[in-house]
Amino acid sequence: MESRINIVSTSITRSTIRTHGRAVRWLLIATLVTILVSCSGSGEIDGPVLTSPRPPLFGGGGMDAQVGGTLAFDENTRCLFLEHEEIENVRYPVIWPAGASWRADPPAVKLQGQLIEPGMSVLGGGGYHQHELIKEFAGTTVADAARACAGPTGEIAFFNIGSNVKVVAD
Repeated sequence: MESRINIVSTSITRSTIRTHGRAVRWLLIATLVTILVSCSGSGEIDGPVLTSPRPPLFGGGGMDAQVGGTLAFDENTRCLFLEHEEIENVRYPVIWPAGASWRADPPAVKLQGQLIEPGMSVLGGGGYHQHELIKEFAGTTVADAARACAGPTGEIAFFNIGSNVKVVAD
C-alpha cells in the first residue's frame, strides 16, 4: 500500500511541475516578446530634434557611409539641417541617434554629453535617404516631420542608431 501511495504522490508532483513549468515558460516568452516589441519601433520628436529608435538589445549595425555637415536651425520652419559648404543651397534635415534632445535658448542639440549649436560641424556613421526608407528606420511620424523639412533632393540625413556623433573642427 505504501508503494502505491508513493507512486500516486510522485505522479501528482511531476504533473504539477509540468503544468507550472509550462506556465512559467509561457510567461517568459510573453515577457521576452514584450521587451523586444518595446525596444523596436519609432523614434521621437523633441522640438525640431528628430531621433531614431533606441538601439536593439541584440545586434544593430548600420550604414557604412558618414553623415556630416554644419548644423543649421531655421527659425521660420523650426527645422534642423546639416549643410555642406561645398554644395551650395543644399541642406538635409537630420535624424539624430536616440537620446538627443532640444535646448531652445540658445538653440542647441543635446547629445551624448555635448551641446551642438548651429554653426558647429558634426560627423558620424549613417547615410542619406528618402522618406520611404526613413519610415522603416525611424517610424512614420519622424519620417513625415523630416520630409516636411526636406529640400529638392528629398534626402534626409540619418545617423546610425546608436552612432557616436562627434563635433569636429571646420
